[in-house]
Amino acid sequence: MESLWSAALPLLRQHVGDRNFTAWIEPIRCLGADGEVRLEVPSRFFQSWVTRHFLSTIRDTMSELSGTPCAVRVVISTDAAAERRVGPPELSAPSPPPLPRPLRAPKIGRLVAHYTFDTFVVGAANEVAFQAAQAVSAAPGKRFNPVFLHGGVGLGKTHLINAIAHELLQRRARMQIACLSAESFMNALITSLRQDQMNAFRDRFRQVDTLILDDVQFLAGKERTQEEFFHTFNALHGKEKQIVLTSDKPPGAINGLEQRLRSRFEGGLIADIHPPTREMRLAILRSKAVACGIELSPEVTEVLVQRSGTSVRELEGALNRVSAMAAVRGTAITPELALAALGPYTRRSTVSVETIQQFVGKRFGLSVADLVSHRREREVSYPRQLAMYLSRTLAEASFPTIAEKFGGRDHSTVMYAVKVIETRRAAEPPVDQILLNFEGELRGRSN
Repeated sequence: MESLWSAALPLLRQHVGDRNFTAWIEPIRCLGADGEVRLEVPSRFFQSWVTRHFLSTIRDTMSELSGTPCAVRVVISTDAAAERRVGPPELSAPSPPPLPRPLRAPKIGRLVAHYTFDTFVVGAANEVAFQAAQAVSAAPGKRFNPVFLHGGVGLGKTHLINAIAHELLQRRARMQIACLSAESFMNALITSLRQDQMNAFRDRFRQVDTLILDDVQFLAGKERTQEEFFHTFNALHGKEKQIVLTSDKPPGAINGLEQRLRSRFEGGLIADIHPPTREMRLAILRSKAVACGIELSPEVTEVLVQRSGTSVRELEGALNRVSAMAAVRGTAITPELALAALGPYTRRSTVSVETIQQFVGKRFGLSVADLVSHRREREVSYPRQLAMYLSRTLAEASFPTIAEKFGGRDHSTVMYAVKVIETRRAAEPPVDQILLNFEGELRGRSN
């Protein structure tokens, strides 16, 4: 069971995100007993939270890796239970456990510990963005303000902004930094409006030394949030406080963004990040493998680079799938195992998302309307995930584009669907065979 848990951890990190993984998954201890997986947690609060928010994802991931349904139960560790029994009565209901914190944690938001400049692989595709990030870290608010980083999903934008925050905190221990997503900013605003605490909200964000906002394209169309961010931006910029923004597209291409915000975003340094070259992908993969303690031969590295997509996130996914399969099977990572995990490589076709939707729907007796609906029954959700996966791998559509064509969902939903199918394809031969058949027929239609 422990080996299965170790193999599942990298996939769980991708499913729940780095912040949730560090806070809630990493502290878990896995034990096997009587044919079930027992996950020991430090407190009753921890048990309740993990059960409500992550148990289904954990169970699905472990079942997919093992090839058989896994019974998973979250229990309180015996050490924690003993401490409660001997403790004073007023401590019988434990408070939430202290969460792991990065060194010199920022005032707002949470940083990914391993997203630093040292772990960022630099090349022609991201050199300008990397240099801009380092310049901001050396002299915040002085030379480039704001800095606007844009590029496709999984190319390193979030890594760079975390690296900026880490560097600033190391250089200036008392610096107050807000590093969060645009969605988190919007949620904080909504909460403050509902609780009539807007003064506290404004004080919180307008007193920081550096504001770093990820995925600002999600502000598009949100008039109230854009208005509040406009005033926050002006307040910080007027005091020469550093502002760093990221998006999947340049300011001028964000539909639904107010002109006054667009002009301010374009008033600083705009740096784009392109998909990495083959040489960069090889270097990134080697770096990721070393960080994870995974030994890869040159032959295996070549297979992974050839068979995975162009983004850093896809490289990480390929590495995780191969290492998970090797751990579950108890074998070394060989080129043959890598091929089995990732599927045979073929050149991607120009098939459209619409064609994929019609094809998958017909094969499962569903309409396109069923696939793009928000129905959650397995007979609809599974074909929908397959169609999203094929839209990503065959049509080479971006996550936001796929999300829009599947009922206007959030792009993170598509990312999750793709990861689920990737994991199942690596662990379940029937799923791999279905996809091989679908890919062959769809490629034939596009030629």
